[in-house]
Amino acid sequence: MENFFLNIELFRLINGNHSLFWDRFFLLYRYAGTIWMLLPAIFFAAIIRPRRLSVLILAVVIEALIIYILKTVFAQPRPAALLENVHLLQPLYKYSFPSGDTALAFSVAWSFVTGQGRLWVRLLLPFCALLVAYERIYLGVHFPLDVLTGAVIGITCGWGACYYADKIPLLRAIRR
Repeated sequence: MENFFLNIELFRLINGNHSLFWDRFFLLYRYAGTIWMLLPAIFFAAIIRPRRLSVLILAVVIEALIIYILKTVFAQPRPAALLENVHLLQPLYKYSFPSGDTALAFSVAWSFVTGQGRLWVRLLLPFCALLVAYERIYLGVHFPLDVLTGAVIGITCGWGACYYADKIPLLRAIRR
């Protein structure tokens, strides 16, 4: 995967284009793809959109399992472990492929985007998830294929959870 020329070139293009403003912005924004994004989403779903809570729970559980399995199976190193002159702004943890933060951001976004909802939410959440994907490359911790795969996993989990949440009795009880 790291021998894929376009993957490395796109990584260098994004990671090599820095400014102090964007460094600071993305260092703060990096929390959007972590538990700090998930907790407000759960609160929002539980209080304001309770029918979305079961979808969100199912999407995140499935996404976390898939990410864990794929990271364990592929055990791909991070860009800074393979390339020189990586502008690394975040500590490295375990493996690169696929991006768990990106998958979480997209699964949360798609948990709210699919189905009915306000237009601004349906536009804002995917944009925020795209920003997480970009941020992971900018900070030097993922290759573009890592975040692309994470996005596909997150979207699939969010979309699938919307479809299957009504079919699981425990989750159906949460929706009421």
